Amino acid sequence: MSKFIFLLFLIPFRLYAVDTDTLTPAPRNNILTELQQTGKQGGKVVVHCDASIHHLLKLHIHLNEQRQSFPGYRIQIYSTGSFGCNIEQLKEMRNKFEQTFTYIPAYLKYFDPDFKIRVGNYHSRLECIPDLYRIRKFYPASYPVKTDILLQELSRIPMQDIPVIEMEEEE
Repeated sequence: MSKFIFLLFLIPFRLYAVDTDTLTPAPRNNILTELQQTGKQGGKVVVHCDASIHHLLKLHIHLNEQRQSFPGYRIQIYSTGSFGCNIEQLKEMRNKFEQTFTYIPAYLKYFDPDFKIRVGNYHSRLECIPDLYRIRKFYPASYPVKTDILLQELSRIPMQDIPVIEMEEEE
């Protein structure tokens, strides 16, 4: 009972402490300032809008800079419970996928209580459909899932340094 009373007293102070910050920092490099600069050929874009809309655009740019992910899709090819699973086999399965599909990155992630292997970085569900048909030939139970894609994961492209060797024509 005393814990309940303590929580009742804590809630009003918690709500008072969650005051939003009224200061919005100046954006570092955004599309608005780039558009308003004179271009190479002398062109310039002038945006006529209300001050509140201009403020919302600045806020939107600031929030996008703070967020380090974007909503997208990946194709889930395998999922298993964490109890009694072998991590090395999961890593081997991920590496085998990347050897088969050299242009699609694969990620082994832990989502409590399961390990999942998800592949690709797609902006929309429609974008992942062509790869999904190719992947289903090897992994028939694969399907697209909506997920947050971290920007730091986008720099990882599997086997990007391997040159393409053209085969010589036989005479």
